[in-house]
Parts: sequence; structure tokens; C-alpha cells
Amino acid sequence: LLLALGLTLGLAINIARLVVEAAPCVRAEDQSVIRLAREFVETIVPGLNEAPDPEARLNQIVHDLSRLRHVSITRLGDATVAEHSGDVAGERSPPAWFVALVHPETTTVSVPITIHGKPQSLLITSHPNDEMAEIWDGIVTQLAVSSALAIALFLVTIVVVGRALAPLQALSQTMANIEAGHYGSRVEPGGTPELAAICAKLNHLAGALGEAVEDKRRLAERTVSLEDME
Repeated sequence: LLLALGLTLGLAINIARLVVEAAPCVRAEDQSVIRLAREFVETIVPGLNEAPDPEARLNQIVHDLSRLRHVSITRLGDATVAEHSGDVAGERSPPAWFVALVHPETTTVSVPITIHGKPQSLLITSHPNDEMAEIWDGIVTQLAVSSALAIALFLVTIVVVGRALAPLQALSQTMANIEAGHYGSRVEPGGTPELAAICAKLNHLAGALGEAVEDKRRLAERTVSLEDME
């Protein structure tokens, strides 16, 4: 029971550590993808004015970027791609309590752009559910593997300790036989060195008791014989 309790406590501490470390990892990943996406948008937007059809080119870029896993880029007022990305992430979402504990909010950044003097905006929205789903999958996998290893170790320990202590039953039975007067009973030494030594000493004790009882019997017979002669 102590071994099982120790294994369970160690597993719980390890899982708690992973959950605590998940929040900084998700926040760092969220900030990183937002920063990279913003830098990318700011890099390609100046070249739109040189395209034959800036609007079509911008729509194509936004459509291509909608395939990103951790972030979505949409034009202001166009929520189709963002909703679709959220649905995809929702299929793999971890439990609600894990999301609330790690990173409950979604970050959205507006990047202003200008095409032929017409101001517009691109919305960069992070989707941390993908990152949280990966972390959650890792936690579940580690929980399953660690639990299997802990159960295997517990079972192996039970078998090993059971075999090591198996001579105790034979030792107890031999002591009961000696108590009943069967001084010829012997126990086969086995198990751990300590148990083997106890078995050897018990065998020696049984032999000594047997000899003492036999000497007492012979002395009693001699006493009776001497009384008869007298």
C-alpha cells in the first residue's frame, strides 16, 4: 500500500507540474505566432499596390493564410475563415477546465493596411486551442504510460516480495509441528538470507529439543527401573 501510495503521489506531482508549465508555454507560443504573422503581413502588404488587382491579390493571400494552424488572418468584417478555424480547433479541444486554467482568452490584433489610399484592416487571431490540444495529448499520453509502468512495477514488487516471504508459511507450519511434539519436523531454508538463517536456526532448535526430550525419556525410564530394583 505504501508503494502504491508513493507511485500515485509521484504521478500526481508530475502531472501537476506539466499543467502548471503548460500556461507559460501556451502564452509564449501565442505571442510568437501573433508577432510572426504581423511581421509577415507588414512585409507583404506594401507590394499589393504594385499588383494588377490588389483586392484579388489580398483575398488570395488571406485565403492561403487561412490554412495556418495556430493563427488565422482575415479582413475586417469577414469572419468566415476565423469561424472555420475555430471549429477545426474545437474538434481537438481539451477539457474546458484545462482551457480555463491554461489560456482561456483568444488574442486578436488589428493591422491597418492601405490599398491605393483606401484604409483597411487585417485581423490576426490566435488559436491557442491547437497548442493546448497538443499539450493535453502529451499529458494524457504520459499519464497512460506512467500509470501502466506504475501498475507493472507494483505487480512485479508484489510477486518478488511474495516469493521472498514464501518461506514464512513453511516456517510457521514447522513451528506449529514442533509445538505439537513433532521434533523431527524440518523446514527447507530459502528466501532471503535472513529467512534462510532463521530456518537453519529453527532446524537446529528442533534437533536440540528432540534430543533433550529423548534424554528426558531415557532418564525417566532409568528412574523407574531403579525404583523397581529398589
